[in-house]
Amino acid sequence: MNMMQRLSKQPIHQLCMFIIGSMATLCTLSGLGYWLISRNTESHLYMMGSATAAVFGWAMYGLQHLMPEHNRYSKMIAPALIFLVIVITTLYNPLALQQMWVALIFFPVMLSLLVEFRIYMYGTLLFLVYFISFQILGPSFTSYGDTSSIIMATTKGVYALGCIILGVIIQTTMFQYKRDAEASAFQKQKQQVINMLQSFISVGERKTQTSRKEIGEMSTLLKKLVHAYGGLSVQEWEIDLLSLMHFVSRVKLPDYMFEKEGKLSEFEYEVVQEHCYMARELCEGIPDFQGVERVFLYHHEKIDGTGYPFRLEGAQIPILSQMLGIVEMYLAMTAPRSYRQETSKQEAYAEIQKLTNFSFRADIVEAFGKVID
Repeated sequence: MNMMQRLSKQPIHQLCMFIIGSMATLCTLSGLGYWLISRNTESHLYMMGSATAAVFGWAMYGLQHLMPEHNRYSKMIAPALIFLVIVITTLYNPLALQQMWVALIFFPVMLSLLVEFRIYMYGTLLFLVYFISFQILGPSFTSYGDTSSIIMATTKGVYALGCIILGVIIQTTMFQYKRDAEASAFQKQKQQVINMLQSFISVGERKTQTSRKEIGEMSTLLKKLVHAYGGLSVQEWEIDLLSLMHFVSRVKLPDYMFEKEGKLSEFEYEVVQEHCYMARELCEGIPDFQGVERVFLYHHEKIDGTGYPFRLEGAQIPILSQMLGIVEMYLAMTAPRSYRQETSKQEAYAEIQKLTNFSFRADIVEAFGKVID
């Protein structure tokens, strides 16, 4: 059972070499028994051919293990060896079979299980060149009458083409399955992050004395701003996640800081910067979340280089980060606080305009003005 579990976890190109090596070993053992009984040339030839295939199979399997896990050349060993064995077998034809061409047509199917589509197409071209050459120049070539030759050539061509098409179907099916599996895994990861963040919403409300309605307000304003600005490739779930993350990130801050008036101390300023790292802490290592991670990490950067946490300037700051910063500032000013009254929309926008070309890009500020109008 443990051995089967270990085998199931191996990459398919290594598993293929394991199967080839095992099958060839079994054939060698049966060939040995056949030779010990009969002692004829045919049995000896069968045993030696199987032993050679077994040695090659296990050697290639060992070589794959020695290579780094993600080495692209490791994946090419299996199809290369299979093609080599087919070529040697069809040319040498140790059993003197008349229809050795049949062994050739299975190569595209086996190749489709081992490599990506681009390599499959190259391999198919190589297969076609050898297949056609083998039919014309191979040792099993015989001359037929005109009608027989056409029928035989057509039959072989149809089978070869059918195997190539079957390989394409296998490749397409595997690609679709892989894409569906990745999409399913991503949905699970996304839901896990969202569930984790949602569990902290009530904590954020108590600490900040604000309402979770702010999450929806931020998401709505961001979506409108993205639409008004135009030209950005942003998905709605990313904006929803940024808005949720922004609200929950406040739980990292001490309670008293939400009621403090006046300038923050140097230590408090450093503490405030910590909330920018929440996206990295939650999303690091998840490829589909890299955009969200980057946007959230830089949403307090200013184009004049005075922002935090990395003091980025100008075009170094993602546009969506700038948008998030503007919406955050706008909502902070227009929401009531225990130590001050809320600011009107016009007054809040006027304050944002004062920061044009210092904190925020002028084109983004202008687009936000259209949104709140």
